[in-house]
Amino acid sequence: MQPQKPMDAYLRERFAETDRAPDRLAGTLVYTPELQGPPDSGHGGGTTAIFFELLRMLAGESRGAALIPRPVRIDVTLHKPIPLGVPLAAEILAGGPGWVGRIAREGKLIAEAAIRPGAPPLPGPPAKDRRTWEASLGEPLPVPAYEFCLGCGLKNPRGAQVRFDYDADWMWKRLAPLPHFRSADGSLVPAFHTIVCDELGWWLGALRQGECGLSSRFSVTLGPPTPHAMPLIAVGSRSALSTTDPRGRFWQAPVSILTEDWQPVAAAEVQFAGSKVFTRMMLSRFLWSDDLEPVRRAFPRYRDELERPGGPA
Repeated sequence: MQPQKPMDAYLRERFAETDRAPDRLAGTLVYTPELQGPPDSGHGGGTTAIFFELLRMLAGESRGAALIPRPVRIDVTLHKPIPLGVPLAAEILAGGPGWVGRIAREGKLIAEAAIRPGAPPLPGPPAKDRRTWEASLGEPLPVPAYEFCLGCGLKNPRGAQVRFDYDADWMWKRLAPLPHFRSADGSLVPAFHTIVCDELGWWLGALRQGECGLSSRFSVTLGPPTPHAMPLIAVGSRSALSTTDPRGRFWQAPVSILTEDWQPVAAAEVQFAGSKVFTRMMLSRFLWSDDLEPVRRAFPRYRDELERPGGPA
């Protein structure tokens, strides 16, 4: 089997440039099935990675060279599910203190981004959290295995393939990025951070609500490029989730990617919204052939459906 292209090169190939100026890049973007999160629609962390790659293309940044000042903050809002296999209009342009990005279909806005310099130091969990996290590593539970998601899908050849562990207080994973997340200069492709952070926040929200759903808003701050081989940990505190919605429909989950000595290289906040519609749509995509218990634990109100012969429809 031929080695896969680095993920940054793969994302750039999804975009066909039609217009360029010193402060603007525009063209046509097509999402492949490998870039999905919820079934048949684009992944939020993958969309964030695409916006950042468009900016890197505009700035002439490649091979890990950090021409865009770090830390850099990327705020993304997903207004609608992003369709796969459909030509979309995409652009990045200078705006305010940084840049703005848009993805649209037939003139209707689907996703937008604001990218601007971040304020150092990079935010991260307090040092005391390291001790409590390390004390919780005895008998973690895995989240359910999923099929084709860009973040956690174990059958997605282009994905991060990260299946998180959790207990009553934490969710985490020691990360071993696959070879296609290695940039040509040996650095870790920025998309890895955006995909994993979004996925971690999604799962924290899903466990909190007991429902599948969408990460409709995503804010991530990226530090300087890191080596692909550097040991990293993705971690989020389950007690740190918060909501201002009296009905508890929307939850904000702060997450981090850290070095082994607990220094942040990426930090994010994910807004998660769960729904019964998304849960029923996604249940059949979980891989429970070997062990159904992780799905039962994560979505206890759907135990009866899961017990049916052949699983949910």
